[in-house]
Amino acid sequence: MRTVSLRRRVVLSAIAVLALLLVAVGVFVDLSLGARLRSDAEGRLRQLTALAVQLDGTVDAQTLADRLTTAGALATLDTSSGTVVGRPGPPPGPGTAPAPRPAPTAAAAAPVTVRRAGDDLVARQELAGGDVLELSTSLAPVQEALDRFRVLMTTGSLAGLLLAAVVLHLLLGRALRPLDTMTATARSIAGGDRGRRLSPDRQDTELGRAATAFDAMLEDLEGAERQATDARDRLQQFLSDAAHELRTPLAGVTAAAEELLLDTSAAEDGSDGGALRERRERSAVRIVREARRASRLVTDLLTASRLEEVAAQLAPVDVGALVRGVLDASPSAGAGRVEVAAAAGAIAVADADAGHVRQVVENLVGNALRAAGTGRVRVEVARPAVGGARVVVSDDGPGVPPAERERVFDRLVRLDPARGDGGAGLGLSIARGLAEAGGGHLRCAAPGEPGLPTGTLPGAVFVLDLPVPPGA
Repeated sequence: MRTVSLRRRVVLSAIAVLALLLVAVGVFVDLSLGARLRSDAEGRLRQLTALAVQLDGTVDAQTLADRLTTAGALATLDTSSGTVVGRPGPPPGPGTAPAPRPAPTAAAAAPVTVRRAGDDLVARQELAGGDVLELSTSLAPVQEALDRFRVLMTTGSLAGLLLAAVVLHLLLGRALRPLDTMTATARSIAGGDRGRRLSPDRQDTELGRAATAFDAMLEDLEGAERQATDARDRLQQFLSDAAHELRTPLAGVTAAAEELLLDTSAAEDGSDGGALRERRERSAVRIVREARRASRLVTDLLTASRLEEVAAQLAPVDVGALVRGVLDASPSAGAGRVEVAAAAGAIAVADADAGHVRQVVENLVGNALRAAGTGRVRVEVARPAVGGARVVVSDDGPGVPPAERERVFDRLVRLDPARGDGGAGLGLSIARGLAEAGGGHLRCAAPGEPGLPTGTLPGAVFVLDLPVPPGA
C-alpha cells in the first residue's frame, strides 16, 4: 500500500484540474478574441469600401483616398492617370475644393474581396469608373492585444494556482483533522487504552463511515483477543486437568508396582507363599484396573481433541434397534437397572452415523448409571412431530442444577469431583461433539420440560435429537 500524503495528493490533484481548466479557458478565449478582432478589422475595411462606393464620382481621386484613409487603414486608388495614396489629415479648407470627378455610369458594384497579405488585411474594390481601390490595415495591433492577453492570463493563472494551493492546503488541514484524531486514538489504543472509541456523531458521511468501521474493527479485534485469551486459558486448564486426571491412575500403577517389589523381597525372606500370591494378585488387578482407566482417559482426550475433524458417515439408521443393541450389551442393563422404551421398526429412523450414535448412547447411559448410583436409568426412543428420532436418557439421581445444564458439556467438567467414580468429565463433551458432527443436537433438559415422555425420571435428563433422513 502506497502511503503518499493524502493532503499533498488532494492539493496536487486539485491544482492539476484547475490548471487544465485555466488552459482550456485561455485557449478558448485566445481563439475567440483573435477571431473577433480580425473580424472587426475586416468589417471596418468593408465599411470603408462601401463608403468609397457611395463617394465615387462626387470627389476627385485624391480626396476620395484621403477620406478613406483613417487610423489603422490606408487607401490606395489606381486610376488611369496613376496611383493615388491617401493622406490622413483635416479636410481641405475653403477655396481649395477639388474639381469633382465625372459621375459614374450606373452599374452594379463589383464584389469586395478581402485577403490576408503577411501581417496586413487587404480589401480590393473595383469602382464604377474603372478605378481600383485597395484598403489595407495592419493586424499587428490584433497580435499585440493577443500577446498582452496571454501574458495577463498566464500571470493571473499562476498567481491563482499558487493562491489556490495555499488555501487548499489550509482547508484540507482542517478537513483532515478527524484523521489525526483517528491516528491519535489508534496510538492510544495500541498503548493500552483499549476502551477508547471514535463514536462519530454522524455515520452517513465519509469520515463518519470510516470512524464507524474503525470502531467496529476495534470491537472485532478486542473480541478476537478475548477469544484467544479464553482459548489459551481453556487450553492451560485442559492440560492441567488432564495431567491431574492422569496422575491418579499412574499413581495407582506406581503404588501397585512398588507393592509387588516389596512382596518379592518378603518372599526371599521366607514369608508365607499363599499370602504372598494373594497380595500379588491384588496388586496385579489394581495395576490392570488403573492402566485401563489411564488408557480410557487417554483415548477420551484424543477423541475430544479431534472432535472438529470428525467426519460422519450418514445413512438411514433404525435408532430404536440400535439403542436396544447397545443396552443388550451393557452388563448394567442385564441387572435390571436400565429401563428401555424404544419405538419399533421404522418409527424412529434418522439420518445419522450408527457408530457415533452408539458411542453417544453408551456415554449417556454410562454417565446416568454413575449419577444414579444404585438407582434406575430410563432410555426412551421416540419420533418427534418434525420427523427423525429422539433419544431421552434420564435417571433418578440428584439431577443437574439449571445453571450447570450447559456447562456439563465442557471438557473435564464434573459436578461432583469428590465422588471418585472414575469419570474424567469428557463423556458428555465427546457425546455432544459426535452428535453435532452428524447434524444432531444433544442437550440437558429440565425433568418437567413439556414434550418429554411421560415416564421420564426426575433426575438428570439428556435429549438427543437426530435429523430426518433425506426424502423421508
